[in-house]
Amino acid sequence: MNVKGFHKNQNNFSFSPPNYFGISEVVGATILLVISVALSLLIFGYFHSYISELGNALINTLNKHCEFEVMSAVVNTSGSTITSLSIVLYNYGGVACPISGVFLLNGSAIYPIKVSSNCVASPIAVLNPGQVEILNYTGLDIPYHNYEVRVVSCDGFIAEGRLG
Repeated sequence: MNVKGFHKNQNNFSFSPPNYFGISEVVGATILLVISVALSLLIFGYFHSYISELGNALINTLNKHCEFEVMSAVVNTSGSTITSLSIVLYNYGGVACPISGVFLLNGSAIYPIKVSSNCVASPIAVLNPGQVEILNYTGLDIPYHNYEVRVVSCDGFIAEGRLG
């Protein structure tokens, strides 16, 4: 029987002419699988980094440890020699920070300005939370180069700043 709108193929009951330019079911399923895996990896990567940052922030909040920064570091020079150094430190953490060492360094040299022999008994300075402290050192005789200042706390926290 030949009814208008039907194909001659008895298994195809569409009302449109046959379309022979499609893709097979296996290729279509494979493409959908690749797209879904790519999207799931993209979503996983986004949420993994978000959760990691959130976890690190939570750990830093719960674990009280020393956190401070070098706000400014200024030197006085005589010719090409550093004669004095002033460092401004700010404790932005939640606990007191005993300072164990102050250093000037560049790519080839490290000059210890002051190092505490016993950090627990006699730290260089103790920064309380929210406190700004100025460390002054005079009588230095260090050749002037492009140095960085490194300040180390007793628990190992390191803050660096450029001379300026």
